[in-house]
Amino acid sequence: MDAMTADARMPTDREIVITRLINAPRELVFDAWTDPEQVGQWWGPSGFTTTTHKMEVKPGGVWRFVMHGPDGRDYQNKITYLEIVPPSASSTGTAAMRILNRSASKPR
Repeated sequence: MDAMTADARMPTDREIVITRLINAPRELVFDAWTDPEQVGQWWGPSGFTTTTHKMEVKPGGVWRFVMHGPDGRDYQNKITYLEIVPPSASSTGTAAMRILNRSASKPR
């Protein structure tokens, strides 16, 4: 897999695993996913903005945020972190996160 290729597979009927190799320092990528200020700069589809209300990056922690659509609709989201593996804690030097996404299906 090259530096910009994504691999998505469904190991069970209730789990989606997405792997992406990014050509950047692991710590920088990990920070981009776990720092509310940074994640707000890139998270979501083109034209959307993101407001983070709570981000506890730890097993059992919650990330509550709102994605604001270009049409003025707000989409409430809640993600629960199941597992966090920072780059320095991994023997292979990789970082990983397992999350449970409970996004609201109705815009506000």
